[in-house]
Amino acid sequence: MQLKPIPILLLMLCAVILTFSAQASVPVVHISPAPTWLNTYKPYDKMIPARDVENGYFYQLVEEQIYIEKQADYSHIIRQIVSEAGIQNGSEISISFDPSYQQLYFHQITVWRDGKPQNRLSTDSFKIIADEKELSKFIYQGTYTAYCILSDIRKGDKIEYAYTITGKNPIFGNKYCRDIYLQAGQSIAHIYKSILAAPARKLNFKSFNKVPKTITSDKNGLKCYEWEDFQVQPAHDYDNQPGWYTSYGYIQISDYNSWQEVVDWALKINPLTTNFKGPLAKQIAALKAATGGDKEKYFRGAVKMVQDEIRYMGIEMGQYSHRANNPDKVYNQRYGDCKDKSLLLASVLNAGGIPANMVLISTDAKAKTDQYLPSPYVFDHATVVANVNSKPVFIDPTISYQRGAGINLYYPDYGKGLVLKPGNNQLTAIPLTQTGEINCKENYKVPEGNGKVSLDVITTYTLNEADKIRERLASSSKSETEKSYLEYYARSYPKIEAVDSITVKDDEEKNKLTTIEHYWVPDFFKKDSTTSKNEASFYADYISEQLATLNNKSSYPVLINYPYAINYTVSVVLPVGWNIDESKTSIKRDAYNFASKISATGDTLFLNYKFSYLQNYIPTDKLDEYRADVKKIKNNELSYTFTYSPGLGDQPYKLNYWMFFSIIVFALLMGGLCVKIYRTETPEVLFEHGASFKPLGGWLILIAFGLTLSFLAMLITLCKGTYFDLNKYNSHLNTKTDYAFKILFTSEAFCSALIMCYALFCLILLLNKRDILPRFIIGLYVFALVYYTADYVFAKMIFHDAVSESAASAVLRSIVVCVIWIPYFKMSWRVKQTFIIPYPANNYRYEDLNHNS
Repeated sequence: MQLKPIPILLLMLCAVILTFSAQASVPVVHISPAPTWLNTYKPYDKMIPARDVENGYFYQLVEEQIYIEKQADYSHIIRQIVSEAGIQNGSEISISFDPSYQQLYFHQITVWRDGKPQNRLSTDSFKIIADEKELSKFIYQGTYTAYCILSDIRKGDKIEYAYTITGKNPIFGNKYCRDIYLQAGQSIAHIYKSILAAPARKLNFKSFNKVPKTITSDKNGLKCYEWEDFQVQPAHDYDNQPGWYTSYGYIQISDYNSWQEVVDWALKINPLTTNFKGPLAKQIAALKAATGGDKEKYFRGAVKMVQDEIRYMGIEMGQYSHRANNPDKVYNQRYGDCKDKSLLLASVLNAGGIPANMVLISTDAKAKTDQYLPSPYVFDHATVVANVNSKPVFIDPTISYQRGAGINLYYPDYGKGLVLKPGNNQLTAIPLTQTGEINCKENYKVPEGNGKVSLDVITTYTLNEADKIRERLASSSKSETEKSYLEYYARSYPKIEAVDSITVKDDEEKNKLTTIEHYWVPDFFKKDSTTSKNEASFYADYISEQLATLNNKSSYPVLINYPYAINYTVSVVLPVGWNIDESKTSIKRDAYNFASKISATGDTLFLNYKFSYLQNYIPTDKLDEYRADVKKIKNNELSYTFTYSPGLGDQPYKLNYWMFFSIIVFALLMGGLCVKIYRTETPEVLFEHGASFKPLGGWLILIAFGLTLSFLAMLITLCKGTYFDLNKYNSHLNTKTDYAFKILFTSEAFCSALIMCYALFCLILLLNKRDILPRFIIGLYVFALVYYTADYVFAKMIFHDAVSESAASAVLRSIVVCVIWIPYFKMSWRVKQTFIIPYPANNYRYEDLNHNS
C-alpha cells in the first residue's frame, strides 16, 4: 500500500518538537574507558566456514554485558570483512539511543589490518541523526542514531568497537524487562552475553527456539547470568510470517512476577479520571443531554467523538512511550496515540455511567500473548472494553469512521488482551466480532454488432469492510478515487472510458456502503493471434491478490489477511444467449474457503467466486496443502474465456472445408438426379392432327429470366457469401444459440445449393420445352416458399429481433411468385401448347384419322 504523504502541518509540528527536545537533551557521543565491572571470558579466534558468510562479512565476536543496577548496557563487536561486498555492507557503525534518558559512551573503534591496530575513535567521526522511522505512521519517538562511517576499509580488515549505553526509561521505575538475542541475521563465530543483578532482584527467564544453557553464578556480591555459544548460524525473518513467529533464538527476561503487577503498574501511570474541565467537560455535558440517558446512544456518541474528532498522532518521547496524556489535554489538542485515545474514551464512558477500562494488546502475539512472561514490553497497543447495559464491548479508538447502531462494533482479532482493572491477574480472551464482506458485481452488456460494451460495477461493503472503504474515501478526493478505480480496469481494458462519476451510497445505520461505477469498454474483445477469433477473458484478481505464493522451502507459518471475505460476480449479457454447462468448484479448509460457480440463464453468463479467510495464519503442517490449493485456484479456477463474433469485421477468411466439399458433393448428386429425371422415358405421346410445337415467348421469357437470376444468385451466395467461412460458422461458439445457429446455417447452405440446382434444372427443362416442366417448376416455387418461411420462423425463434429484414422479404417474394405463377402454369393455354416435348424428343405420334373416322 502506498504511504500517505506527511502533511505540512505535521512536519512543522515535528520540527518544533525536535527543536525543544534538542534544547532539553542535546544528543552527543561521549568517549570513555571501558567499564571496570565487566566479566572476562576465554578468547575464540576460529573463523566461520566461508560458505556461511553473507553480505561479505561475519561477526567474529558479539558481546553484550548488562549491569541492571547501574543501568548500563555494554556491547563489544568484532566484524570481519572478507570480500569487496563486505566493504560496502559492513563499513559503518550505527547505534540507536534515546537522549531523554540515555547516554552513549564509546570506548573503542579499532581497525585491525595485517595484525596491526589502527585507532579510529574520535567524536568528530560521528553524525547524530534523528531516527523517526515511524513518522510516516504519525508516531514521533525522539530516538537518535549515532553514525560512524569508517573510511579506508579494505578486504581482510577487522573492525572492532565497544560502547556502553547508560540510563533507562523512568516509566518502569525499578522494574526490569527485555529480550536477549543469541542469534542474528549474520553468522557469528563467538557470542557472549551476561547480566549482573542484585541478589534481591528475582529475574524470570523464558527461552524461545534453540539457545545456550544459562550459567548462573555469584560474582562480587551480584547474581551473574551468562550465555555463550560458538559458530552460530544466522536466522532470518520473512515478509509473510506472523508477528508472533520468529526463528531467532532469544531469551525473555522480566522481573514482573504476574500480570497483576503489570496491571498495577499500568493503572498507576494511566489512571482513569472523570474530573474534566473546559471544552471536554462541556462536550460530555452536551453528549449526555443529547442522548437522554440512553446508554447505547451515549456509548456511540463517545466512540464517534474519539475516533473521528481526535486524529491519530503519537509523541512518544521518554516516559510517554507508555504514559498517556491527560484526557483534557488530548481533547484540546485534538490528537493522540492509541493510549491517549483509549484513556480519553474510557474516561468519557465512565463519566457517562458506562464502566470502561483500557486494554493492553500485542498486535504481534495476539492469541499467543499468554506464551510470554508478564511484562509491559509484550504490548504495543491500547484499546478499551466497556460494559454497556451489562454487555462487554471492545473498542479500538484508533479506527476511524466506524458506523452502525447500538453496540454492534467491529473489533479486530487481537486474540487476548490485558484489561487494566484493579485486581485483574490474567489475560482476557477477546471474543470475535462479526466481520463484513465485499460484494462486487461487474455487469457487462455486449451490444449487437461491434459496438462498445457497457460495464456497470456495483460494490457493497459491510461492517469492517465498510469502515475501511469509508475512511479511504474520506482520505482521497473524489477525482483521485475515480482515477484509481479507472486505472484498475484499464489494466485489462486500456481504452476504457468512464461514463459518469462514481456514486456512493452510505447506510450508516446498517454500516453498509455501496459504490456504483459506469464505464464504456471499446476493447472488450481481443483478437487471438493464433485462431483470429474475438475473445473476451476474465480473471478474478480480487481473489488472486489474496493468495500468497510460497516457495517449496517455506517452513514457517504464513500470515494471511484475516478477516477477508469477498463475493465476486461477473455477469455478461450476450444478444444471442449462452450454451454452457454449469460447473462448480469448492475448497473448504480450516483457514480458508473458496467456491466458484459458472452458469448461464437466458442471455446472461454468471461467473461467481467466493473466498474468505477464517484465521490469521496458515500453520506449518498445512503449507503443502495451501500451496496445492493456491496453484489450483490461480491456474484453473479464476479465469474464464469465451469467443464471440457479432460480425465478421476484419477477420481473415478461413475456408470451411467440410461445408465446401459437402456442398459440392451434394450439388453433384442433385445434378445426377436431375439428369436421371430428365432422361426418364416418357410414355408415347399422341398428338392431335394440327398440333404444333410453339416457341418460347410471352410471359415465359420472364420465367426464363427469373430462373437464370435464381441460379446465379444462389451460386454467388454460395461462392462469395459466408457459407464457406469457418469464422461465420463458429460465430456463436459458446453461446446458447450455437447449436441452433449451426443447424440453421447448414440448412440454409444446403437449401441454397438445392434451389440453385433446382432452378438450373427447371431452366434447362424450360429451354427444351420439356413436358415435365410445369409440375417441376410448381414444385420449385412451393419448395422456395416453404423453405423461406421455415427459415424465417426458426431464425425468429432463435435470434428474436435480430433477424434481418431480407429474410422477411424473401418470404413475401416467394408468396407473390406462388400466387402469380402456379395458377399460370396450371391454366395457361400457351404453357399447354409449349411444354409438350417428351423424352426422347421423337417419342410421339399423331392420331390416326382413318381409325378415328
